[in-house]
Amino acid sequence: MARISTLAFEIGIKTSAESFYNTFRGKAQTTVSEVAPDHLHKVEFHEGDGEASGSVKQVTFKVGDTVETLKKKIHFDDEKKIITYIVFEGDVLKHYNSYKVTLQVTPKGAVGLVRWSWEYEKLNDEAPEPTKYLEFLVNVTKKIEAHLIKA
Repeated sequence: MARISTLAFEIGIKTSAESFYNTFRGKAQTTVSEVAPDHLHKVEFHEGDGEASGSVKQVTFKVGDTVETLKKKIHFDDEKKIITYIVFEGDVLKHYNSYKVTLQVTPKGAVGLVRWSWEYEKLNDEAPEPTKYLEFLVNVTKKIEAHLIKA
């Protein structure tokens, strides 16, 4: 029987939750790929415009020493500041049957709390835990925070 595993981390940010969320939501003047081009190389929309839930984008990114590509469907909950990415194609699925990442940004006064979480099903027992993606998102989160603090 398939077993869904989870992984999560939280990080406090010294900028507003709204600004941080809007950057990932695509509603900010600067995009994530502009702020972190060393991590996020290319973003293409295949369905939708990125503004509506159900949009599909293909992303090419560098994680560790490797460049990977994936396609994901995006769902937004603007009221709760949650973005869910469901990966359905790409390098990530070499190790997992299913792979879902959720970003939740919570206001804490004038600053915020960012929570990244994963739900995944390994293809087999030898498949690695997705910790390299956790490190990738810690780095991207810090770059976005630093950019927003300067802005």
